[in-house]
Amino acid sequence: MKKEDIVGFIVYLIIFAFAIVFGLLVLREHAAHSGLETPMYLLFILGAILSGVLLNSILFELGHVLGAKIGGYKILSVNVLGFMFLFDGSKKKFRFKNYDGLTGETKIAPKEGKKNNPNPYLLFGSLFFAIEAIALVIAFSSLKDQDSTRNIAYFLLVILVVGAMITVYNIIPFRLDSMNDGYRLRLISNPKNKEAFNELLRVEYAIDHGEENVEIKTFKEITNFTAELNLNKVYILLDQGKFMEAETMLDDILKSEDISNRVYVRAKAQKIYIHLMNNDPEVAKEFYDKEVPMSERREISEDVSMASIRAYVLMSGLLDDSQSETMLAVNKVLKAYKRTSESRQKFELKLYNEALNKVIAKHPKWELEGYLLEEKK
Repeated sequence: MKKEDIVGFIVYLIIFAFAIVFGLLVLREHAAHSGLETPMYLLFILGAILSGVLLNSILFELGHVLGAKIGGYKILSVNVLGFMFLFDGSKKKFRFKNYDGLTGETKIAPKEGKKNNPNPYLLFGSLFFAIEAIALVIAFSSLKDQDSTRNIAYFLLVILVVGAMITVYNIIPFRLDSMNDGYRLRLISNPKNKEAFNELLRVEYAIDHGEENVEIKTFKEITNFTAELNLNKVYILLDQGKFMEAETMLDDILKSEDISNRVYVRAKAQKIYIHLMNNDPEVAKEFYDKEVPMSERREISEDVSMASIRAYVLMSGLLDDSQSETMLAVNKVLKAYKRTSESRQKFELKLYNEALNKVIAKHPKWELEGYLLEEKK
């Protein structure tokens, strides 16, 4: 189990344990005096939980929006539980979209000529919860001792507890299963990471809006943020066929001790892709046997990302000649493609199709043509 998976498991365990304790010590006591039958009380609690998730999700993203504006950024989109509202000038103002976060995501871009400070953007979600918590505690204290308002008080208390759980997840300073604010705040405490954070936003915005030959600043000091930024350059180099230059950048990332396992695995997958696409089968097999241990092969096979999937398609199709493993990989491609940021989708579509076509050429009877990705119209 990877480090971030262990941390994530512990965080979810703490949240779950707190919910159980709260239910047994607080809600069970309230249920006995609520005047509601068991089915109605369960609906009462379910309604409070759903209200808590919705209210706190909205408040967190409002905090991100206000913090981004104070920090000198423009708002591109606000996503609350999959409901995404667009503010980037596109004709479509609303869509359903996946997001990188527990309950939502606010995408931003730096404004030209302004000194961009990401701290308010990352802090104000938790600040808004703190204000909400004070208001709910006051309301609970005022309502809990009167029979006519006691149920309202406990309804508000559940909303408060739900918000506290979301906030705990959000402020943990470690990479979990999504990019939480606490993790990013820890990273940008390093000035190089703060610079890379803003540069990454600028580059992704430029690529998303169709700019060609985007100038990308790369960093020698490799961290998760600078690695993500450098990987944007790697995509452009791969698209241009500059494989040696791309591999040099990947080697710098892979040597770093300051990156997460997830970043390492995806950088390694990029390197495997370069070798298997461009070397003779014997040379590729020698590289594969020497530099890709079984543990890394397993992690690449389990990782649902375009970089890992196209590498594994080549590994299983060209070197292992395993139709079953190849099928496992291509069956995950649509899910991975939807998760890929728009700035990288056009690169990934091309690179994946090139990899799959190479496997199709070797194994025409596998009938893999239906798994090629089609360009958006």
